[in-house]
Amino acid sequence: MNIVLLDADVIIDLHRFNIWNQIAIKNKIYISSIILKQEVYFYENYYGARHKIELLKDAGSKFSEISISAEELKNFSQQFDRVFQEELHAGEKEALKILQDNNEILFCTCDKAAIKAIALLGKREQGISFEKLLKSSGITKRLEKKHTEIFFRKYLDEGSIMRIQKTGTKK
Repeated sequence: MNIVLLDADVIIDLHRFNIWNQIAIKNKIYISSIILKQEVYFYENYYGARHKIELLKDAGSKFSEISISAEELKNFSQQFDRVFQEELHAGEKEALKILQDNNEILFCTCDKAAIKAIALLGKREQGISFEKLLKSSGITKRLEKKHTEIFFRKYLDEGSIMRIQKTGTKK
C-alpha cells in the first residue's frame, strides 16, 4: 500500500477513468487543502460532457486532508526563482512543501513543472507516476502520454539537471 499525495490533475483523471474508488481502497491517500477546496471541481468525459467531482464527501473515509500554514507556503515558494514559481500552482506548492517535510509520502502528479520540482527538492525517490500508481494498485489502463512512467522520468531528469545547474531556485 502506497502512502500517496495526489495532485489535482491525477484526482481528475482518476475520476474520468472511473478508478478513483479502486485507488482509494488500495492506497492511503492524502490531498492538500488547496487542491481539495480550490482545484478539483469536475472532469470531462470522452464526449466533452462535464461531470461534477464532489471530493468533500469522501474526506476522512477515502482520503485525508493535509495542509500547511499560509506562512509556510509563502516561505516555501520563495526558494524558487520567479519564473519557476509561476509554473507551479498553489496546490502543487502546498503538496511539494508537504512532500519536502515528509519522507514517507509519495507525490503523484502529471504536471511537468511539479515533476521537475520534485527533483529540484532532492525528492526524486518520492515521486510516483500515474502509470506506476495504477500498476502498484493492480490496475491496467490505456494511458495518455502524460500518465506514463517515461514522461514522468523525463521531467524528473530535467529537474535533476536544474538542481545540478542551480536553476529554478534562488541563489
